[in-house]
Formats: sequence, structure tokens, C-alpha cells
Amino acid sequence: MLYVGPAGYPPGSKGAVQAVENVKALGLNALEVQFGRGVNLSDERALELGIRAKGIGVALSAHAPYYINFNSDAAGRAKSEDWLLRSLRAATLFGGRIVVVHAASYMGTSSEKATAAVVEGVRAVRKVMENEGLTPAIGLETMGKTGSWGTLEEIAAVMKEVDGVEPVVDFAHIHARRQGCLRTAEDFRAALDEWLAIHPGRLHCHFSCIEYTAKGEKRHLLLESRDPDFAHLAPLLPKCSRDVTVISETPDPSGDAVRMREMLEQ
Repeated sequence: MLYVGPAGYPPGSKGAVQAVENVKALGLNALEVQFGRGVNLSDERALELGIRAKGIGVALSAHAPYYINFNSDAAGRAKSEDWLLRSLRAATLFGGRIVVVHAASYMGTSSEKATAAVVEGVRAVRKVMENEGLTPAIGLETMGKTGSWGTLEEIAAVMKEVDGVEPVVDFAHIHARRQGCLRTAEDFRAALDEWLAIHPGRLHCHFSCIEYTAKGEKRHLLLESRDPDFAHLAPLLPKCSRDVTVISETPDPSGDAVRMREMLEQ
């Protein structure tokens, strides 16, 4: 099964329930609720959102606040744990399957030290999740800047240490960090196979086009920019032996999600 939808509410949405209805009206079946600037969804609204989304067949996920950095000082780690837990609590109420997180920056440390810090932080969050009965997976996103933690090897290392953790494959970030590595269908197939090899379940992906520099990601671009080109990825996803969610993160997330769906159906 393929699930396709935008990162954030479609234009004109007045609240979460109307947003999920607008997603359905566009012919889409996924929505990633954005908590990037903070978790601002009340428990009551979260429950209403979950009921409506389930009723009309829209799969929900969430993106945790951008401020999270487990490779920080003690105060920063504590705040990061709290921000992620707030997102997980809200997502549990609305039935979100996964909460996506930008886990850390290197902050001048090595990859190994940053990875150890992420393991420690995520493990602490998972302990609270078990105590509270929180249900979503924690999705560690591939990052596009060379100064940000989040490569295939780093995410796989955390997955080996902590249960309930999944990779979130952001193809634009991979393309930017590896300096334009996704040029052909074969490039996309190789990248996809890498991720399928480390995670046996449903795959959660982000896609946009992207501008980048020697330091990686600079800014996300519309699908029409074709760098990387979704046309190379679209034929591969329906052939996966598992469910796949594709979240559009272009500057026009809803409009480009519709275009992605059309390309996947061709």
C-alpha cells in the first residue's frame, strides 16, 4: 500500500480536522502533522483528528520540534527528551504511526560521540514511552547538512541499540549531503535498497527537490525543479514488498503531493 500526503496542513485549513478532510479531498491518504515550532495541538483536538482521519482513511504521522539535539549539554538533552515526548503523546492520541525527529548536530564532536548521545537520549524517551503506553515509532530522519547527525550508518547504529526506532528516508537530504548522488533510476534503487536492508517494516519517506552547497542542504525546491527527479523514484515504490509512506516537503507540499500521487499511479 502506498500512502502519499503533505508535510503540514493544506492551504485554507482551519484546524487539524479540516486539514485531514482537505487532504482527503485532494485525493491523498497521508498527512504529517508539523510540530516543528512546538506541540500546539490540544488533547481534545488530537482525539478528534484521530477519529476523523481513521474514518476517512488518512494515515497520520508527526514531525517533532526542530529544536531537538540529543548531543547537547544536560539541560539541552532534557529539553530534547521533553519536546519529543510531547510529540509522541499527541501522536498517540491521534493514532499517528511514527514521529519524525532531527536527532542531533555534531557540535564539534565525532560521529561516534554524537551517536552515543542519541542512543542515550532515545533510550530515555523509550523508557518513558513504555511507562505511559505511548505507541508511535521514533523515526530518525536522514539529514542534509554535513554538520547534522543522521547518516545511514548512524541511524542503523541507534536502531541496533534501541527498540521502537525506524529510519525516515529523506531523499532530498541524501542527495544534498552526497553532492547530487541521485541522478538515475539506478541511483534511487541503490539508495532505496540500502534502507530496505536495515528496516523490514513500513518505510516512511520524505521527498522534495533541493538546492545544496559543499556543506549540503541549502533549501527545499518545488517538484518541477527535478533535482533530484521524482520520476526516477516513482516506478520503484509500488514494487516494494511493503507499505510505503511518501511525505511531500516541497514549498508547495499539498500541490506537489498530488503530483507525486499522479506519477505513482502512472
